Amino acid sequence: MAEIIEFGKKAQDFKSEQDNAERRRKIESLRKIFQCTRCMLKCAKCGMQLNTQDSTQSRYAVPYPFCNSCKEEYDEYRARVEGGKRSAKYYWHNDTWMQVWESWLKHRQCLDTYRQSKEFLQLLHEVEDFLGK
Repeated sequence: MAEIIEFGKKAQDFKSEQDNAERRRKIESLRKIFQCTRCMLKCAKCGMQLNTQDSTQSRYAVPYPFCNSCKEEYDEYRARVEGGKRSAKYYWHNDTWMQVWESWLKHRQCLDTYRQSKEFLQLLHEVEDFLGK
């Protein structure tokens, strides 16, 4: 009889270890996804690795780290939002291109807001507590 009880306890312990490992993987994945979107070593728009040469000045306050190419596009987007004319230099910067920038910026703003929500911050604290054990 003692062997059956031991087996049941071992099975329960094994299941508990599996649950904890799965929980750790899910939580760590979630945290990486949200934290990596704020990585200062990559362009926030295209994901290209940034280097010290990506230092061209922007006419506008840049809300995220951009490579030179995306920074130039952001400047064009902002100029057009403020009533500027479409650049003949980049004919493909059409109305749909403007919508892409607008929706991308809105998406990033929503992510920023979500990361500051009390529920997400609570989740991060729970993850830190859980992983710290």
